[in-house]
Formats: sequence, structure tokens, C-alpha cells
Amino acid sequence: MFERDPNPLEIEILVLPETTLMLFAAIVEPLRALNRVMGQELYRWQAVSIDGAPVATASGVPVPVNEPFRPEGAGPLFVTASYNVASQFAPGVIRPLAQAGRLRPVIAGIEAGGWVLAQAGMLNGHRATTHWEDLDAFAGRFAEIDVVAQRWVRDRRRLTTAGAAPTLDMMLDLIAARQGRARASDVARLLNYRPSEAPAGGRPGLGDPAVAKVLALMDAHLDDPLPVAELARAAGLSPRHLQNRFRAALGTAPQAHYLGLRLTAARRLLLETRAPVLDVAAATGFASPAGFARAYRRLHGESPSATRHARARPVVSGLD
Repeated sequence: MFERDPNPLEIEILVLPETTLMLFAAIVEPLRALNRVMGQELYRWQAVSIDGAPVATASGVPVPVNEPFRPEGAGPLFVTASYNVASQFAPGVIRPLAQAGRLRPVIAGIEAGGWVLAQAGMLNGHRATTHWEDLDAFAGRFAEIDVVAQRWVRDRRRLTTAGAAPTLDMMLDLIAARQGRARASDVARLLNYRPSEAPAGGRPGLGDPAVAKVLALMDAHLDDPLPVAELARAAGLSPRHLQNRFRAALGTAPQAHYLGLRLTAARRLLLETRAPVLDVAAATGFASPAGFARAYRRLHGESPSATRHARARPVVSGLD
């Protein structure tokens, strides 16, 4: 799952009672945002419950679900829980989950969902985490698990997270693995979220203030792109040093990232406005319509006019 893959990924979310809305949103909102950024349905999700009925969250607001939970399935399963998790240790929950553990490629315990996975024996011999308030109790109850104080943990086919914000971190790392760190950066910025490991710029894996300054300049100059030499001077670096620092922070060259920002902005304009294609090209720094069309097709796999014709297709929701 955490590897480069252009194919859509569908995630099933088993929502247990008293899950927080924030925890559920930490899973789906980064995926919705990535679909919007890319203009494609690269992620789908469906919520399920043990009995197929809507689930009362910790705030009392119910989460609608698509269907009852069934152990069999080809996609990853995320199990969410927040409060009173021991009430979910009944055989009617644990038995089908244990069966899913033998069938599903990946199973994630989101916050207290890790307790349910542990009760089903799915974390034995694995590293795992949970909310910091419960780490000692978790380690004391499940001696077969290597409990670690981390925000989220991936150990073979099991994922565990320590809360809503760590879950969002994990989802951004998933996007970075599948679509690249630059796209994960776009999603973090769209959500106005600053991952814990990124002290500047709100972008995953970015702790370099010079690169953060260059990214801000790029954002401010989508319609009149600045030369790399000018970006480097503004950051107090030589072009070569900027190249090296940029690759270390985002895994790509500044020119390629800048072009991707402009073309992603162009796709949003095509999907979300009625601006003519020529105006979209100009608004994203392309003087030549033919050059715009060629670059757009290389990145997005279709022409600007094909994207415009797709405006009516919804790509932001996984709840059919």
C-alpha cells in the first residue's frame, strides 16, 4: 500500500461507537483533498458498521455507513475507536475482525482501534502504538505487543495510530508514498495543516526554511514563473545548492515542482471555473497554448479540454 502506484485505492473504514468525528475526518479529508488536487478519483472510501446502522460518535453526531461489516474484502481495513473501547470486545466484533485479519492485505487500528485489533490477536509480535494516555495500560494488557511511544507505526501488514493528528500524518505519508511528496505537500497546504515533523511551511518532511521561502515564492508567482536563479538568490543560495536542498526536502527538482504546482492550479481552474482554456494557460504562466497543452497532457494524461468536459463528474466523495 505504501508504494508508488497510479491505480485508485479503496479503503474500508469500520466505525465503532464513540469514535470522534475528528478521527474519522483525519482519514477521509486528506483523501478527499488529494482527489481535488489531482482532479481524479485516486482514493475511494466507504464506512461500515458492525450491524449496518449509522454509528453514534462521541459527539452524538451519527456517521452514515454504506453497509454492514464483512470480514472478506480485497482492500485495506481501518478500524476506528476512541472511547469506551472495552465495550467493543464482544465476540460479535472480535470474531469477524480476527477473520478479516487472515483475509485482508492491510488492517489499521486508528487510535483506540488498536485495542480492538490487539484483543483479536492481530498485533501479537508486532510493534504498535496507541494514544499517549493509554500507552502504559496498553502495554500492560497486551504483553505480546512491542508497544512504542510513536505517532503512528507501520509493521508489516498492521498500522496503528496514536490519535487524530497522527492519523492525518499517516494519511499524508500514504499519499507521499503513492503520489509523491510534492502532492502530499499540496494536500497539507490545502488543509492548512503542519505535520509534526515539519517545523515550517505546513509541508510533509520539510524542515528547511530556505526551501519553505522558495515554495512561498512559487505559490505567489504561478502566473509569472520566476527563474530558478532568482528563486535561489531570494533564498540566499546558489542554484546548485537550491537544487540539492529541494531534492532533500521534497524528492524532486525545483523546476519540476514549480511546473507541477502550475499545472495542478490549472486543473483546479478547469474543473472549478468557467474561465476559457487560454485564460487558464495565462493564469498559470504559459505564454504558448500549445506548450501548455503538451505540459498538461504529460502530467495529467489528458488534454485541458478533456478535463473541462469532466467538470460534472464528482471526484471528492467516497460515500456513494
